[in-house]
Parts: sequence; C-alpha cells; structure tokens
Amino acid sequence: MDIGFMDCIANFHTNPRDTENKEGLFQCHSHQSAELTLLIKGEGYYAAGEQNVEALPGDLLLIPANLKHSYVCINAWEGYSLHIYDQNIPAYCQYLMSHAFTQRQGPILKASLTPGAVERALAAMHQIEETCKRKEQTEYSYDLLRNALETLLLTYHTGACDKAGKVSSEHPEEQLIEDALKEIHQNYHMSLKVSDLAASHYLSESIFRKKFIKHVGVLPKQYIITLRIDEAKRLLLTSRKPVEFIASEVGFSSSSRFHDLFVKHVGMTPMEWRRSGER
Repeated sequence: MDIGFMDCIANFHTNPRDTENKEGLFQCHSHQSAELTLLIKGEGYYAAGEQNVEALPGDLLLIPANLKHSYVCINAWEGYSLHIYDQNIPAYCQYLMSHAFTQRQGPILKASLTPGAVERALAAMHQIEETCKRKEQTEYSYDLLRNALETLLLTYHTGACDKAGKVSSEHPEEQLIEDALKEIHQNYHMSLKVSDLAASHYLSESIFRKKFIKHVGVLPKQYIITLRIDEAKRLLLTSRKPVEFIASEVGFSSSSRFHDLFVKHVGMTPMEWRRSGER
C-alpha cells in the first residue's frame, strides 16, 4: 500500500525452537526508513557503534534512517517493528520525530512504557497493520495511519519524559523557539497568528521574528505557509478529498489564496500535483 510515508510493518517473533537460554537472532543492517520497534515479550539488545541498548517488554525504540545497527535476542521475543519515511510524515508527527532525535543521548532512542501506554502503543500498531493489509486504501486510510503514528510518537515522548523527568533548558532562547515550533506543528491547521505566538512568549512581534529567523532560518509566517503547503501536497496524493476541503483542513480560510500559494511554492496547481502522483 502506497500511503506516502509508510514503508512496512512487521509482527516479529523468534522461532519456538530458538527459545533456549542465550539462543536468538543477530543481524547487522541499515535501512532508508526510520524504525519504531515495540517489544511485547522477551529480552535482547540493540547496538549501534559503541551504544548497547537493553530491550525489555514495554520498551519502545526509535532508530533513525540509514543507521547501521544490530540486534540480538537473548530470550524469545515478540513485538512490532514499523518503518516510516520520516521526511514524508504529517506535520505534527514530523515535529515529534525531529524533536526526539535532537534530544537523544545516543543514536538509538528508548522509552520504557507503563502498562497503559503499552496498550495504547500496541493498539496503534494493530491499527497500522490492519490499515496496511487492506487491498485498497480508502479516503480515511491516511488519517487512520496519521493518528496511529501520532499516538506512537506521543507515547514515546511520554515514556521518555517519565524516565528523564522535566529538564530545564540551559539555553532559554532555544527552548523558546522549540516551544514555538511545537505550537506551530500542533496548530498549523487553525487560525495561527505570529502576533499570538509572540505574545504567548511575552515578546513583541518584531523581536519574536528576529529570534525565530535566527534559529530556524525563515520568518515564522513563511514557515507556517510552507508547513501547510507540504501537508496539502501529502493529502492531495494520499486522499481523494476535494481540493477546497484540503485547503481548509491545512489552515487556509480562502481556497483562492491556497491555490495561488500552492502554485507559487510547487510550480503547478493542486489538481496538476494530484494528477502527477497518479502516473
């Protein structure tokens, strides 16, 4: 199933004949997609370079794309492994992925989940598996996968925060921009004004703009527009929703403005972009 950001999902487990103590699998590999692995049963280790991460039931691991890594199963295990193209995922999921990897202590990330969080993560994996098994995608497939992936990433962050605790940033300005980016990615589809973002951080609009462009490289308004256009591009290719509906869904109150900005950023109309993906 071609859903744009989804590579594959697998329910993995060891062969019953390999359940003797210290028997298991070992592989060294890399892949172009990022990996989210939820361990349900068993015990083992994941390694990359000098990092060696113990994997136990309830652990959710994030592995970046193109990272050469290996794993060894010590006690027979079972779990789900999801592979996604992180550059193509929806806006808020994209923020959650990038934020996780900028906070990392090593190339492989791990969050130990509570029993309730494991249930939520497992339900999300089941939703993704079920959706991907369908012979034909429906108009809801993209939304189902987006919601399930968002649940997994939020569950990871919650587990990671529970383990590490709330840590104050040593760089308040960087934290300010990080908080602003999170708010943008969460609310880009709503009426989002730069003046409101600035006010929420007790800054004038001009000072907020200067800080934002210093850390991000573009003005906040341009960042929001680009985010909306990118999400519209994904929706045009992964759903049959009307263009006017997509324009509203990604935050444009005027379909004509959406059309003009889309042409300016993409070089073709929304319908031309949709047809280009059908070839």
